[in-house]
Amino acid sequence: MGKRSRKSSVSPLPKVESVEVDDKHLTLRLVAAAFFFVVAVVAIVYAVQELLRTPTGWQEIDAGVTTSTCATDFTLLYDLGSGTMSAKEELRTLKSAYSGAAGRAYQIFNAAEEFDGVGNLASLNLHPNEEVTLDPALYKALELVEQSGDRTIYMGPAFAVYDGIFTCTEDWQRDDFDPVTNPDIAALLSRIAGYASDPQCVRIELLGGERAKLCLSEEYLSFLEAEELERPVDLYWMKNAFVADYLADALIDAGLTHGSISSYDGFTRNLDGRGTDFTMNVYAMSDSGPCIAATFDYEGPRSIVAYRDFPLSDADVWQIAVRGDGSSRTRYLNLTDGLPRVSAHSLVVYGDSLSCGELTLLTSRLYASDTLSATDLAALSGAHAVWPDGRTIYLTDPSATPSAVADGFNTILQ
Repeated sequence: MGKRSRKSSVSPLPKVESVEVDDKHLTLRLVAAAFFFVVAVVAIVYAVQELLRTPTGWQEIDAGVTTSTCATDFTLLYDLGSGTMSAKEELRTLKSAYSGAAGRAYQIFNAAEEFDGVGNLASLNLHPNEEVTLDPALYKALELVEQSGDRTIYMGPAFAVYDGIFTCTEDWQRDDFDPVTNPDIAALLSRIAGYASDPQCVRIELLGGERAKLCLSEEYLSFLEAEELERPVDLYWMKNAFVADYLADALIDAGLTHGSISSYDGFTRNLDGRGTDFTMNVYAMSDSGPCIAATFDYEGPRSIVAYRDFPLSDADVWQIAVRGDGSSRTRYLNLTDGLPRVSAHSLVVYGDSLSCGELTLLTSRLYASDTLSATDLAALSGAHAVWPDGRTIYLTDPSATPSAVADGFNTILQ
């Protein structure tokens, strides 16, 4: 048989007709595309500018550093763009001044570690009975301490022992450091308090020209060595009072005064003298826990020191230890026997012409005691006080009128 032929199943290609392009329409399309491209670019540039734009008004300022700084203990609020500089320039100047001062303050008031070229508390502690040159800010702080007669600064070894209580989470752990429950710790802190109270055993001689000497007796040196104790001098809980002053002075020197700086542990320096309204809160313990018992509005520069024996935030674990029975241990050790002691749950003292350091030295012994003396508080020179007792809020400032008082509380002028 012969082969059968097969027809191809492929269809022939269609005839392609030429299409004439209208140059006028193409030009319009190109113009439109260019227009929308420009619009998109402008929108992107505007969005980026908005993201990079420095906001104006009251802002919380980040120091921009995370280690070897005191800034982590503080909050700086500032009214950006309210001065003669642009907000961007002001922010740059502010962050530079703030971060620099916070890093320097960390070194100056450090009682345990020395730093090259910085005469600090550690310089005194590590070179007893020797003359050392101190940073001018520390020398000024020690002059205030000496003038006040407060010798709490010499409780350094007691602070070092007792401070372990704030790193514990359970009562059985805290008992290793708690003088209230541990008789051996109580006896040790009492001995340290005895030495700290005696100028013949320990004192700082201020020699002028920022020169100073930590004088320790042979007996006290032998005691410290035998008990393996260090840091004869330490500002401890008072440190942030002087750091607040140092940071505030640094900002003032840089011409940056439209702000307020405060620490988590109760020290505030308001620098703003433009007549801006600020708020001072007074906290109290209620049946349901801590509450704002009263609020006071004020204007102008002011220093505030707030004492309390109850926590308000997670940061307070480093200064207030709450035991299982609800009792608390604070960092306020009494110089008489070395035991933690407070005279009220809460006390706020303030002054328009005094620094935080001055306010602290003026009132610390009144708070770290058995009872709070209304007579002594009313007699404070250059300072006023507010404190709750039960449902009553006492105040010593006749010009102070609370802008708000919590339900169930009332105020009484002393």
